[in-house]
Amino acid sequence: MRYNSQTKILLMLAAISLLAACNKKSDLEAFTEQSTLAVTDFSLKADTKNPGLDSAYFAIDLDHGVIYNPDSLRPGTPINKIIPSISFSSDVESAVIKMEGGTTRTGEVNYKETATDSIDFTGSVTLTLKHGEYQRTYRLKVNVHQQYADSLYWNEAARVQLPSRLPDPRSQKTVALADTTAVALILENDGSYTLSTSRRLFENIWDKKEITIPFTPRLETLAAAGSDLYMLDSTGSLFKGDLEGNWQSTGQIWQSIIGAYLNSAIGLRSVNGRTLFAQYPLTNLIEKEIPSDFPVSGYSDFVTLTNKWTLSPVAFFMGGVTADGTLSPATWAFDGAEWIRLNDGDIPALEQASLIPYYYYRSTTSGKIDEFRVWMLLGGRKADNSINRTVYISLDNGVHWQAGSSLLQLPDIIPDMWGCNNIVASSPKSSNISDNWKIRYRRNSRARLPYEINGDIIRWQCPYIYLIGGTDSEGNLCNSIWRGVLSRLTFVPII
Repeated sequence: MRYNSQTKILLMLAAISLLAACNKKSDLEAFTEQSTLAVTDFSLKADTKNPGLDSAYFAIDLDHGVIYNPDSLRPGTPINKIIPSISFSSDVESAVIKMEGGTTRTGEVNYKETATDSIDFTGSVTLTLKHGEYQRTYRLKVNVHQQYADSLYWNEAARVQLPSRLPDPRSQKTVALADTTAVALILENDGSYTLSTSRRLFENIWDKKEITIPFTPRLETLAAAGSDLYMLDSTGSLFKGDLEGNWQSTGQIWQSIIGAYLNSAIGLRSVNGRTLFAQYPLTNLIEKEIPSDFPVSGYSDFVTLTNKWTLSPVAFFMGGVTADGTLSPATWAFDGAEWIRLNDGDIPALEQASLIPYYYYRSTTSGKIDEFRVWMLLGGRKADNSINRTVYISLDNGVHWQAGSSLLQLPDIIPDMWGCNNIVASSPKSSNISDNWKIRYRRNSRARLPYEINGDIIRWQCPYIYLIGGTDSEGNLCNSIWRGVLSRLTFVPII
């Protein structure tokens, strides 16, 4: 088989540096011998009983003498009886594979004589090539994922309670400020209110304080716009607040708050018996009467998309309850001035579903893994009062929806719930790449998230989903925060 491009580059660089320093015949001979002992290609033979082996790419790190697959095999792949295919110079006199600590086999295999013999990669495996008085030893590593790369994993051990001051809170609403601060406003069981804030959700570190609210709040209307909080009182008065617990009236009467768009609150207000679109502070919104099928309450999260194809950000919500009490199956979008209905009927009509901006990966026909920014939708109450458990995804910003794969669906440990808040927040991760990930190579996978390398340490930000609160099928507050993540995003980036 041909030299791969990485091997060619490494050999060429080695040649330049060695030849520049050579002033003796023995130096040139040593370099020639080392080139002769280079492994030029490594792969695994196909096995109908163990699919996927022959499609795994193996990197050859000549600097460190390590041969490995950067993108690990699927979870559960047996690697105790695998036949490798190894290419090297015909001048190599001896090629010995040594197995130690394997589950089914140890000992040595003379690869030049028995190239079709299976190898147990569950332990330590080395390959030693010899030519004359020279030899080179490589570590052979077959990596297997512990979890399916594209599964949405929820760690039951990571579940924590809501950040209340007292046990058994009555209700809550959690939002995220623009600086990624999570803000939870909680009605305690004694009727007092707690304002809890966190910038370290992964560690479950919250700053909690009791606050006095000078009006009777509709807690479910809480929204964050920039660094400001907005909420309605029991009469519909719109109040603006901050993290210090200070609230002041805006002088406006609204029917509902849909969410935040940039630094303004977006909602509905009633004027002379008509329901109009509303914005505070008012910027570019066209204040016209809402269509008859536009929901007046029960919205999903209101999430904003910014990309290079739109002149201004576009915000979305799905579902809700219309003025006649009907549940809506539509997705509505707002461009800063007007509202349009994007979709109607791909998924069931839902009340207070959770809409989550996240990531998704899909294989192409060429074997490349492409990354997508997607919307995920989960939870929500149906028209028959049952709770939706299907996770839906949209790859085109709410224009079309489809049920996610089985790997994205909720596990049984997460209860039925609707009205659940969500925040996507990143947590730093790091790994030592001294012998595993040094080759900068991206054939079958695209770099998923930004990363940085300092010496042998690679660091990246891993985005986690937090499901916060919600209401169960009996109408009770779910006193829980669940943490989930697409498993692929926790793996060391392929660089």
